[in-house]
Amino acid sequence: MAQKSLAQKSLAQKSLAQKSLAMAIALRVALATALVCTVVFVLVYAVLQHQSRAALQATIDTDIAGLSDIYRVEGPDGLSQRLRERLDLAPTAGERPVYIVVDAQGRALVGDATQWPKLDTAVSEAGITKAGDETILARVTQLRGGVKIMAGRSMALAEQSLSQTRLLFLAALVLIVGGAFFIGEFGARKLRRRIGAINGVFDSLYDGDFKARTPATAGRPDELDALSGHVNLTLDRVERLLKAQRDVSDNIAHEVRTPLTALNQRLEDALARIDDPEAITSLHQAQDQVRGTLRLLDSLLDIASAEAQRGDLRALPEVDLSELARQLCELYEASAEEAGLTLTADITEGIVVRADAMQMSRLMVNLLDNALKYGAAGSALRFTLRPGPVITVEDEGQGVPDADKGRVFDRYHRAHASMAKGHGLGLALVAAIAGRHNLSVRVEDSHPDRVNKGARFIVSPEGGA
Repeated sequence: MAQKSLAQKSLAQKSLAQKSLAMAIALRVALATALVCTVVFVLVYAVLQHQSRAALQATIDTDIAGLSDIYRVEGPDGLSQRLRERLDLAPTAGERPVYIVVDAQGRALVGDATQWPKLDTAVSEAGITKAGDETILARVTQLRGGVKIMAGRSMALAEQSLSQTRLLFLAALVLIVGGAFFIGEFGARKLRRRIGAINGVFDSLYDGDFKARTPATAGRPDELDALSGHVNLTLDRVERLLKAQRDVSDNIAHEVRTPLTALNQRLEDALARIDDPEAITSLHQAQDQVRGTLRLLDSLLDIASAEAQRGDLRALPEVDLSELARQLCELYEASAEEAGLTLTADITEGIVVRADAMQMSRLMVNLLDNALKYGAAGSALRFTLRPGPVITVEDEGQGVPDADKGRVFDRYHRAHASMAKGHGLGLALVAAIAGRHNLSVRVEDSHPDRVNKGARFIVSPEGGA
């Protein structure tokens, strides 16, 4: 039982780690950094690309203006001669110049380009085109006599430069995002430790340690310090309230139980000294009322104690639940026979759990008492214990109406008010003791297809079948 509780807590802590808010913040910081850096790069890259092409275009425009002047002064032959000289001296790599001059009939006169680009000479259009396998930036224009000229520059050097810029950006992006994540994760780790300390306090509360408090941090107080302060103040108040509750319970137990016990004893003494039958009957009724009040007080205190210790199994000893259940069933066999019922027990041996033996006895006794009270005469009662532990008690009585199944474990509620005796706290105590041991209890019909549907009460681990 305790191992299952620890496993559930370990699973909850693992789930918390997987869904860490601090880590999510670190990831968001890294993603935001990556997004901002990418946007900045796109803008810078677009500016560099524009400036690179603008500079190259300015060079081409200057070049084509000079060639136009040469053509105007020296004519076609002079232009051809100058272009050959330029091509002989031009570099073979980088921003290599590319030219072509064609006559009015479209015949190439001079140049190293193999074909005329798809650019409009009427408007001296400029643009990116191809010269073989090479990408070039070019401008075309029309000279006198129908001669057309194209002057261009290879974009290989500009593209290489932009490619290197992209690589540098990717490297910088990795470093910046990695650095941002590292810084964010470092801060997240510190935040996670501080939040973990606060969660640790609540884990201690779950284990019943109401003395645990969140530690104060050195340096300037921040939001988590304020939260820790509020948690500590709340825990101080809870501890005082619990102490007050225990004091009230102890006072009730002492101030109410003691005079009731004394009153019961005086009634016993009075019964022993009088012979009047009517007085004896009246005293017996008064004695029954006193004993009923004592039982009511005991049940309320037991319920309050069980609910206050809910889930706290650390200090509980290991109990052989199988042996405890077997002894109780042996005792109840005679009571069942007197009530005209048959009790059968099916108990798996060797079921050992951490539990309060007295409380678990009360749980099983209350379920058996309930079955004896409402079981149909001549029918069978069944008690089953399986690993888990799973405790099942069945009868063949009227059963619990569907409308009452959700309220049958409430204090003072009785499903069959006309038949019921007592204060309606037996099943409420069963639910409280079950919750104290990380168990839950539910009721269902034993025989849904019969007139007497019967009731099946099942105690099993919380969250289990």
